[in-house]
Amino acid sequence: MSQTVHITAVVTVPAEHAAAAEAAFAACVVASRREEACRQYVISRDIEKAGRFVANEVWASEAGFEAHLAAPHFKVLGDALAKCGAQAEIMKVQPLDEAADAA
Repeated sequence: MSQTVHITAVVTVPAEHAAAAEAAFAACVVASRREEACRQYVISRDIEKAGRFVANEVWASEAGFEAHLAAPHFKVLGDALAKCGAQAEIMKVQPLDEAADAA
């Protein structure tokens, strides 16, 4: 049985590109949620700092996550964010409740 993959990412673009980044994220959310391995895909806008977004994702497996990274809609998002001058910190995380359940 494969283990779920949890991703948290913080993506920041200059404030003047926030609307373009938000539109690109919105398009990717729709397609990503249709992926078979997607268990959760939520992009949030920081309400206190224009241009900062947080992604919280859960994928059924590492293979499912890798397929997402190779998907055409994710490549479109990457290109759009690059044009916006995005910087990203991407973390694979383990929820503490899952670690406790496994003990």
